[in-house]
Amino acid sequence: MPDVRLIFVTGKGGVGKTTVAAALGQHAAQSGRRTLIVETATDGRLENLFTNHRRAGARYHLASNLDSVRLDARELVEEYFSELLRFSFLSKRLLGSSTFNALTAAAPGITEFLLLEKIRGWAEPGGVTRRRRYDTIIVDGPATGHAIKLLRTPQNLSTMVRGGPLGNSAARLLALLNDPARTSVLIVSLPEEMSVRETVETYATLAHDLGMHVARPVVNRVFPRRFTKGDLDIVDRDPRLAHSPVAAAAHFAARCRRQSDRHVGYLRRHLGLSPVLLKQIFYPEISPDDLRAFGRSLGRIVLDG
Repeated sequence: MPDVRLIFVTGKGGVGKTTVAAALGQHAAQSGRRTLIVETATDGRLENLFTNHRRAGARYHLASNLDSVRLDARELVEEYFSELLRFSFLSKRLLGSSTFNALTAAAPGITEFLLLEKIRGWAEPGGVTRRRRYDTIIVDGPATGHAIKLLRTPQNLSTMVRGGPLGNSAARLLALLNDPARTSVLIVSLPEEMSVRETVETYATLAHDLGMHVARPVVNRVFPRRFTKGDLDIVDRDPRLAHSPVAAAAHFAARCRRQSDRHVGYLRRHLGLSPVLLKQIFYPEISPDDLRAFGRSLGRIVLDG
């Protein structure tokens, strides 16, 4: 039986991580993979991309073979220590303690560790005969800085705690995250200077410092190539079009495409990889057809490649 594929989606805030996670998840589900999208935010953006979603307990059923779940840091802490202590009266007293709450809030990496442990539970179900619930797990992760902190947690814990339940859990997490056959990171960027520079830095940290497999980056909101230089010359020479809103719009679109090409070229030079390009959408809501098209482009690289 092939291993579960675990994919973390990250990038600078506002680059379209949720759209990418949704498109990739939909493609995986339509390819016959039982797929779960894990939300680390609670803004409900993911469900808005699927018109017929419905609540199913702690999860949302988005489409055939496709579920989503939101993870809340406080709930993870309560669940973990309730299971650890076993006796409900002990866990209630501990979780109600202001000292304990202050300690868990200040302890470095505790919520990140519990989030990864929850995900590992779906990726590595216990028992040799237990049927696996999902084939693909996609994490709609936090922005790059917090994502690096999250993915660095098992490494930090492994150096601090060598044995015991915590050390063993950290070792299993580290083995999962560093296995390129099971885990990948997908970085989403925009064709903008700050975003592509952050993408290069994040790629270096994840691939070289943490030893993770990082897929080809995604550049979202790339303007289509609609006008050649010859087209613009024709527009400028036509007295009916020169200095008109049509001419201004044509030159604007061409400038945006040149800017996209420049930033995509920057990523190619610094990473040695050709990014996956997703087109700019010119209406308020992304359509189901666009989401499927995005999924096909991403799936060929991340899932099928």
